[in-house]
Formats: sequence, C-alpha cells, structure tokens
Amino acid sequence: MQDQWLDEEAGPIVPAYALTRGRVRPSSQEIDLVAIVTAIGGPTPVSLGPEQWMILSLCARPASLADIAAAIDLPLGVVRVLVGDLHEQGLVQVRPPANVARFPTPGILTEVISGLRAL
Repeated sequence: MQDQWLDEEAGPIVPAYALTRGRVRPSSQEIDLVAIVTAIGGPTPVSLGPEQWMILSLCARPASLADIAAAIDLPLGVVRVLVGDLHEQGLVQVRPPANVARFPTPGILTEVISGLRAL
C-alpha cells in the first residue's frame, strides 16, 4: 500500500538542498560544467552519502561534471557542491576544461582578409 506513493512522478524523496546541507556553491573553487573529474584511488571515508558513492564510482574513469549530473539524475548545482566536497577531501581530482582556441587578433584577421582578396 505504501509503495503506491513512491513512484518516479513523486520526485526525489530527499530534497536537493538537503543533500548539500543548504549550500549552493562548493566551498573552495567554482567547478566548470565541462571540468573533468577523476576519482583518486585510496581509502574512502565511511561517512559519504549514497550520492557521493555514486559519483566516486562514475569517476573511476574521467567524466565531466555535466555527465555525472545526468548519470545520477541530480541537478547540476547539487553535483557541483558534492564534487567540491569530494575534491576537498582529496577523493577526486578536478581538471579544468582544455583551453579552447582564443579568438584571433584583429591583425591576424586583417592579414587573412588581405590574403583572401589577393586570391
């Protein structure tokens, strides 16, 4: 009888703010959406919540923050805080995304346009 209230439409049993103890940002650094998170081998504390255990198991192989959030079906902000906690405990490594090519300088654009006109 009680199972009829615990379906997917009911939503999560534990509200998202409870998972992060009311925090909306990681306490140390802001983690980019496409930052690569990798679990660091070693002893893990028993005090981790089930969501943090899921994150650690997913990060046995490098994964982006967005991929982790999608895989464990939690809001990105919550995953950002949980990964930040794991990072502070030394359980995961967070690498910023690879640098994307910078915009060319106006001088380079002028040279390209001049070269195209010369064709």
